[in-house]
Amino acid sequence: MNSNQKPLDFAEIDLSAPAHGENGPLRELGIPERKERPAEEKLPFVAALSKEKRFVQQAQAMAERTEEQAPFVPFMSYWPTYEQMNELQRRWYFYWRSEVRSGRFPFTDLSYIFVCLYELIHGVGWERPRQGYEQMMNLWDAYGNRYPKLNQYLAEWVCDFVLVHRLDVPLIDILARSGQAWAGELFDLELERMMGENPALLTLDQILTLSDYDARRSKFYAEEGCGLLEEYTPQVIALVHSYLQKTTGKGLVDTFYKGTGKKIERYLFRSSVYDAETYGRTFPMRILEIRKCPPLRYYVTQLVRCAENKLRELTGFKGRLRGVTLKSETETLIRRFLDKEFAAKKLSVPAVSIDPQKLAMLQKDSEEVRSMLTIEEWDEPAYERSEEGNIPVPPTDLAEHDHAEHSGPEEGLERKSCSERAPERPAMEQQRFAWDTSLLDEEWTSFAEQLGPAHSEVLYALKSRMPHSELERIAEKHGSMPALLIDEINQAAMETIGDLMIDGDDVAEEYSGYLEALKKA
Repeated sequence: MNSNQKPLDFAEIDLSAPAHGENGPLRELGIPERKERPAEEKLPFVAALSKEKRFVQQAQAMAERTEEQAPFVPFMSYWPTYEQMNELQRRWYFYWRSEVRSGRFPFTDLSYIFVCLYELIHGVGWERPRQGYEQMMNLWDAYGNRYPKLNQYLAEWVCDFVLVHRLDVPLIDILARSGQAWAGELFDLELERMMGENPALLTLDQILTLSDYDARRSKFYAEEGCGLLEEYTPQVIALVHSYLQKTTGKGLVDTFYKGTGKKIERYLFRSSVYDAETYGRTFPMRILEIRKCPPLRYYVTQLVRCAENKLRELTGFKGRLRGVTLKSETETLIRRFLDKEFAAKKLSVPAVSIDPQKLAMLQKDSEEVRSMLTIEEWDEPAYERSEEGNIPVPPTDLAEHDHAEHSGPEEGLERKSCSERAPERPAMEQQRFAWDTSLLDEEWTSFAEQLGPAHSEVLYALKSRMPHSELERIAEKHGSMPALLIDEINQAAMETIGDLMIDGDDVAEEYSGYLEALKKA
């Protein structure tokens, strides 16, 4: 058969060829001309890399991408990246990001916000670190109330950002926004800094973390002394700190804390899509655990109680706190300072409001305070000892100590460090768990190997359907929070088995059987 006469096979028709005018091949065959659809914009190609490295390369490639206008498209992902978005979601994201960079914050889903935060962490969207910090705080201000979960993550990430870039930003303000201001190594770091630089900037709540007496529970605080204690307790601490510096050359912390602190490695940007090659996996820190120093706690307790007694006297409040054993010079200093402040208030119409930030300068310039702080020598007082060791304990009856004017805990400056003197508290009972890897395949064995003791204990508690209070106890024992431990377990699961292990507060039903391999050792 002549080749020109053989039937036309369908496979020989090039449907992708464009029609050429009215007599084009598609039109001649009776096939209508196909209209071209706009192709979906492809993500920048990256080689086979980890999820974090792919994200960073794509973020850098699309750092300047903008969209003039785009409709909102919902987006929810546990670890959101560009790869989890379709093109419509990406168009909304880059339009929304352009708005955010212009200072406008339209409604959007939480997952979009996380992607923007991951960009800022990796240096995308800013030229100077301070700009990156401000953009993170702007996102927190704009969306923190709508999405409370942001508070938990942003407090950690913003603090990490400040640390790695060594920004001059008080971490205590960041922690206070999240409700984490009274726990953890960052609070210890800030407490040490504020006690050394200017204790007048401390709040009463922060001071009481160093005291064995909680003034907020006293009758005086509840009835009329709340405002007075809030205002004057930090000033009293600052005054005595200055007193010690002038007379001994050491402030409160240096006087009573003799240890070298604890060196730790803080994990950076936990629970985020973070490439560890950016700033490193961890950040080295040395923490002075001053809240665990018995001599310092005892002395701060005495200062708080002495200040409250004087405020009770000045306001005519009945009753005094017993057991205050400060040196007479220190107690006189506190009494004269508060007398002067109350006298100044009575002469002022309206009452003068003292700015705590200017207190140190006022004290420095005041001839009267300087004269009060001038003494020639520092006596060496004694401690009352407990049966367990060299820990100062408060007297049981003030009458037994009326004769000992100079028996305050500020004495005995030449002594061992707190770490040497304080007896070790018995450690909390540690439950040990082990995985029977003979019951697991390769992926689950890898998952089990990535878990620490705290994670295994959480999974065992969930497996045994223990109450949520047990998770809180486990987290507290290991210095973490239940939500963070669950996030870390899920992160390990995503990297090994490719799915979330825990959904909410329960193990995903399809994976509960694997926990049979987790047993008490």
